[in-house]
Amino acid sequence: MTTGGRLHTWKAEVKLLGEARKFLDAAFMEFEKGVKEGRDEVIRDAAEKAWNATIQATTALLLAKGFSEEEVKTYRQKRLTLEELSIKDDEVRRLGLGDRFMTREYRLHIRCFYDGEYTVDAIREELEKSKQYIDDIAKLL
Repeated sequence: MTTGGRLHTWKAEVKLLGEARKFLDAAFMEFEKGVKEGRDEVIRDAAEKAWNATIQATTALLLAKGFSEEEVKTYRQKRLTLEELSIKDDEVRRLGLGDRFMTREYRLHIRCFYDGEYTVDAIREELEKSKQYIDDIAKLL
């Protein structure tokens, strides 16, 4: 990759991590509002925002590790490339990023957002786990 190409990728990674943090901040605020007001749809939307934060951070990681944007467009592609990366990259494996990504997908995106199956305490913990996931990725970059 040329220096200019690497610079472009680095800028994309920084932007994606910034977006991840914005989505996560919004998720925390929305979650607390939903709990306070007793509004199921707001809590579920907060879970989806935390999932989106996870996606943005994951994309930043995968780009930093040399995958192209075309290779990591879909959730499926992200899962597969994270699995591949977990085999090849000791730090990614040690941090369990592939497993953590798939857990956030299941608990935030599928169970909470789509199925409406959650407890307030469990989602609060999932938001914290999303924050730690993003922080761990930021340290790798």
